[in-house]
Amino acid sequence: VLSCTCVLLVYLIPMIYEVIVIGAGVEGSATGYYLTSRGTKNVLMLEQFDALHTRGSSHGGSRITRKAYDQPYYVKMMEEAFRLWSEIEQQSGKKLYHKTGILVFGDNCVKRFINSIKLNNIPHKIMTGSEANREYNQQLQLPDDYLCIFEEYGGILRATIAVAAMQELFVRNGGQLLDCHKVTRLIPGPVVTIETNKGSFRAKKVIVTVGAWTNKLLETTGLTLPLKVIRTEVLYWSTSNPEAFSSSNFPTFFHARNEGDNIVEFYGLPIQEYPGLVKACFHTASEIYDPDKRDIDSPYSATSQIVSEFVQKHFKGLSNKPSIVEICMYTVT
Repeated sequence: VLSCTCVLLVYLIPMIYEVIVIGAGVEGSATGYYLTSRGTKNVLMLEQFDALHTRGSSHGGSRITRKAYDQPYYVKMMEEAFRLWSEIEQQSGKKLYHKTGILVFGDNCVKRFINSIKLNNIPHKIMTGSEANREYNQQLQLPDDYLCIFEEYGGILRATIAVAAMQELFVRNGGQLLDCHKVTRLIPGPVVTIETNKGSFRAKKVIVTVGAWTNKLLETTGLTLPLKVIRTEVLYWSTSNPEAFSSSNFPTFFHARNEGDNIVEFYGLPIQEYPGLVKACFHTASEIYDPDKRDIDSPYSATSQIVSEFVQKHFKGLSNKPSIVEICMYTVT
């Protein structure tokens, strides 16, 4: 009887994890992967949606990666980021990075990019707008007096596949991933209790990587962080010349120009996710207050027209209306 009682008592004591990571987007998946790769045992990762969902900030077939930043410290950070992505490629056996180069073009705003890239000794080529038009004669129609810089390491990261690769490595290293587990409450203490829609879990340490849902989750603890959630539209444009805009023939791009006291920015990628569609977007967004109402809140109605005017002015053979509009959220301080 004593033996059976002991077994029952052990069974009723919940497991205490060393670390629980809440959120399995790119930040959470990377956190879990690096914890387990450095030897941490008993790590659990909880995700409120499917493991590779499209409701946050980490999904999609293409995201720009680059060393062409106008802040020198970002350039230094990207040197390490490129090395780390390469390590994940090697360990996972998945191709995540496609090198295309990136073309930054615009008015004298581009000088900041040039100075930052030069300071960090990043290979580059400086051109005028007319020179860039000759270089990409089937794609570009930039104003002749534009300033341009081509940075050769810019390219495309396959976002969803990158998240999947880190999740797979996390599990391979002994981590446990549970998706469709929405955390409803955090109870602080020497051992933290995490309540979900499918039961409770306990951990010595908890790392919160839920992006747009951070303050909704932390309000159960009385904490509020100075975060802003923004909703942006991702636009895809058809082209009459898909070969010219393929990722083998055209780089990723970034445009910056002065408008009064503001700097207006656009970005885009060659054909990658959808056959025959070029991604071109306005680098701005509208604030939202509830990430669960992302698709209910009214869109920033002027975005498509603003990007259409940019596309028609700077590119050849792109449509004047987007073929696909997707939504993405970012969380910023």
